[in-house]
Amino acid sequence: MGAQAPFFQPMSKEKLSIKGTLLVLFAAMLWGTTGTSQGLAPAGVSSSVIGTTRLLLGGLSLFTIHIIINGKKIYSNDNIDEDNNSLKYIFCWVLGIITVVTYQITFFYGVKMSGVAIGTVVAIGSSPLWAGILGYIFLNEKPFRIWYISTIMSVFGLFLLTINPGSTNLDFSIIGIILTLLAGLSYAIYALSAKILLKRYRPDFVMTIFFLGGGILLSPIIFFNDMKWIITIRGFVMVLHLGLFATALSYFLFSRGLKLIHVSKASTLSLAEPLTASILGVMVLGENLSFNNFLGIVIIFVSLLILSKN
Repeated sequence: MGAQAPFFQPMSKEKLSIKGTLLVLFAAMLWGTTGTSQGLAPAGVSSSVIGTTRLLLGGLSLFTIHIIINGKKIYSNDNIDEDNNSLKYIFCWVLGIITVVTYQITFFYGVKMSGVAIGTVVAIGSSPLWAGILGYIFLNEKPFRIWYISTIMSVFGLFLLTINPGSTNLDFSIIGIILTLLAGLSYAIYALSAKILLKRYRPDFVMTIFFLGGGILLSPIIFFNDMKWIITIRGFVMVLHLGLFATALSYFLFSRGLKLIHVSKASTLSLAEPLTASILGVMVLGENLSFNNFLGIVIIFVSLLILSKN
């Protein structure tokens, strides 16, 4: 009688890549709901306050998930002696927390100074490019040829998606552009830091430290703002959604997906966020969609479809 194959067979690299791709895509779709949530927020609530409460609640939720799933175990496996460079991991922890904070600040003020359309294109569109460069330098991740094609298509689609053809005002702030470029770089750095830490630590633990640390650093903002809105039904539901679904659940998925695919690919797949936000903006908030915007949605969708098959 021949030997039977084991019931649970390890996944092939191709299947692992597909799994990682789907996890990151689902995470990005959840991020895409943040704009709609803020659009339904009580009047007068600043984005910086919303961002801080989101990080704090998301971090606490991720901590709860980590305790339920892993207990006190923080390492990804028992064999943690392969790389004893503690200084490298400490540096990644600090860098990850700081860039979570700098992303919130640079994106908010950069978009405010340069305009929503240009700011969004520069910040979100530059992050895959930053990630590709950093991944190649620090992780020796050489992007596939299809990644270049997909990224160029996605950034062009994002440009069409956010530019209003009826607007003739092309003035923008150089400082705003620099800030949004730093926002894209911040996202790429904390994704890279997470990728390195995931080799040693459990995904939920990594994201817990990043977001709780970032939320604590930004928490003074709360004390200088009126927080009465959070006890309203609309405010409570919005914060609950942003903390539990758009942060905790999304980064629960993202961290597991990031572990299976390159940083550059994960960053390009994250462009599903503005794609989802635009669709929800039309369906939920009643925003108008021009032909250029519709074409941008199609181009991003096709580019992500191409990349997901690689």
